[in-house]
Amino acid sequence: MKTLLSILICVLLIPSFAVAQEPSSAAAGPKVEKAVAAAAVEDREPVGENTEFDASVGKVYCWTKILAETTPTTIKHVWYADDEQVFEITLDIKYPSTRTWSVKTIRAGSWRVEITDDAGKVLSAVGFTVK
Repeated sequence: MKTLLSILICVLLIPSFAVAQEPSSAAAGPKVEKAVAAAAVEDREPVGENTEFDASVGKVYCWTKILAETTPTTIKHVWYADDEQVFEITLDIKYPSTRTWSVKTIRAGSWRVEITDDAGKVLSAVGFTVK
């Protein structure tokens, strides 16, 4: 009787262990750890982070720190000025933790940069104003 009970317990428990240990078949896509607008990038770090810039700065950088389980992959920075797309750039992600950025000559207005995965899914967005 004990043997039968032991076999029954093993038969019931083994499938639950197998299911719990099955790896996910779909790899998680890239994730944005941090994204900011900045006046410059020095030593791979943003300088002058802000949400409002004077037009005299001339350029604004969108700096992004990406975490990716699967590499290589890509992301895009899609720049909008007053809700009109004005620029798009694909950025390579070669390492599990990557700092990357794009830069755009700016004019007065309301700006945003959408950070998307390679399928176009918006991962994050950075908004700023230029006066």
